[in-house]
Amino acid sequence: MAHAWKACWVKALGGSNPPFSAHAPRTLDPGGIVAEARTELRPHRHLFMQGVLASIAFMTPVFIASYVISVPRNTWPAVLVLQVLASMAVFIAAASYFRVSIQLDDTSLTEVGFFGSKRRIELSNIGSLLLVDVYDSVGAVLPQLFVRDRAGNQLLRMRGQFWSRDSMETVIRTLDVTSEHVEDPLSPSELRADYPTLLYWFERHPAWAVAAFAGSIGVAGALVYGLFAMIGL
Repeated sequence: MAHAWKACWVKALGGSNPPFSAHAPRTLDPGGIVAEARTELRPHRHLFMQGVLASIAFMTPVFIASYVISVPRNTWPAVLVLQVLASMAVFIAAASYFRVSIQLDDTSLTEVGFFGSKRRIELSNIGSLLLVDVYDSVGAVLPQLFVRDRAGNQLLRMRGQFWSRDSMETVIRTLDVTSEHVEDPLSPSELRADYPTLLYWFERHPAWAVAAFAGSIGVAGALVYGLFAMIGL
């Protein structure tokens, strides 16, 4: 790889760390059967408040201006309907955020997605873990943890924008698989060159991503224009 010289350490967790039950003991269910202890990890809480405040900051002036224009034309009921729909969308998004989690035990890892979907990854399908620090667009260094299959492909990814380093280290301690830590931070281009199979298509092809984003903005603008034209704004 382009940066094989970078210092990194590899640690086989087999006997070096205490078993999961050492920090999360198993318990007995009402039937007297031993139940697997599970750890539940949650994304950063501050992202929720940032999202809510951003939604309020965007919606408030838009709807105030819409009411000012629509009330004299008697088209304000349509604006009210749009406001209710937008508020419902924000509420659903907020509720969905609190469903997001990663659940761990000593046999599997389960990812609960934004829309409530669950994906269970058995320990037997996990080949290794990769922890790497990556520079973001403003030069800050954030960790990323990749859960890889036995062929080295991504099974799950934890970004520092959403997950804490403590949560990533909990995954490393809990899963009894080999872990690798790249000590020197990488730029996005270096990450793309060294570990292309771990990235999404839009990260591997940034020019395509820009084109797709521009197209989506154009479609969204056309929809907004059409809605405003429909209510006479």
